[in-house]
Amino acid sequence: MRADEGTKFEGVKFSLVKSVSDDRGSFIKFHPGHELHDTLDSVALSINPTIATVRGLHFQVEPYAEEKLITCVQGSVFDVIVDLRPNSQTFGKWNSFELSSENKVQVYLPKGFAHGFQTLVPDTIIHYSLGAAYSAESSYSINPFGELGIDWPLETQSVSSRDSEGVTFEFGAQKYAESLKK
Repeated sequence: MRADEGTKFEGVKFSLVKSVSDDRGSFIKFHPGHELHDTLDSVALSINPTIATVRGLHFQVEPYAEEKLITCVQGSVFDVIVDLRPNSQTFGKWNSFELSSENKVQVYLPKGFAHGFQTLVPDTIIHYSLGAAYSAESSYSINPFGELGIDWPLETQSVSSRDSEGVTFEFGAQKYAESLKK
């Protein structure tokens, strides 16, 4: 995937990680600022030692719905997004793409998307810039093996019970829509 390929999901944007290298090593800038959006302010890392680890499909409802800028800084993932926005033309649809330290593609997700991934190699690290604080009461996980029919490329080796026992897409979409009315 190239950063300029775009996506069929309105508001989802791709860009390239900015990297400069010399004999000392590399300096990498993840936040592209106004090129995508300017409200991302907290950072998280997901460190995954095991190949075929599945995380997600995670999202938060208002008032803690999150924008996300997602970058694979080490390794490679099969990345999945699901549109929860009730008035979107792609509501209920999912899309997948590879994010890797080699292709240097990062993806920006506006509010209203569930996100998850499966590691394609061991020792994969994902970097997140997030636009809202974590709220346990506002946080949900849609079952990644449920009715959405996501074709994960590898046999899953590791997944949390929270994710594997997550809510249905229908329940998650309903919770997100209800949060928009408050």
